[in-house]
Amino acid sequence: MEATQRSFKLLFGSAIRAFLKQSTKEFENQGLKISPEQHYILRILTQEDSIQSDLAEILQKDKSAIMRHIDQLETLGYVIRVNDATDRRKKHIVITELGTSVFNQGEEIINTLSEKNMEGISDEEITIFQNVLIKLKENAEK
Repeated sequence: MEATQRSFKLLFGSAIRAFLKQSTKEFENQGLKISPEQHYILRILTQEDSIQSDLAEILQKDKSAIMRHIDQLETLGYVIRVNDATDRRKKHIVITELGTSVFNQGEEIINTLSEKNMEGISDEEITIFQNVLIKLKENAEK
C-alpha cells in the first residue's frame, strides 16, 4: 500500500508539473506574456474584481507571490488597481479590456491542450477521476 501511495503521489505531482510546463511553453509559443498562474488570476478577475488577499486565499499562495503576479499584470496593462470606496488600505484588482483579450487567448490555448491531453480517455474515466479528485480535496481540507 505504501509503495502504491508513493507512486500515486509521484505520478500525480509529475502530471501537474507536465501540464504546467506544457501550457507555459504553449503560451510562449503563442506570444502570450503571462504564466498559466497569471492566466488563472485573470480568470478569477473576469468573474469579479478582487483584492490581493482574496486572490491569495483562492490560489493558496502567500500575498507577496500574488503581489508579484499583480505587479507584472499591471505593468503589461492587463489589470489595474482601484482604491476601495470605504477602506483606503484596500485596492481592488480589476481586469482591463486588454487583460480580457489576453485571457481569452489563453483560454483557447488551454482548451486546445485539454482536448489533446484527454484523447483516449472515456467520459466514464473522467467522471471517476473527477470524483477521486473531489474526495482527495475534501480529505485534505479536513
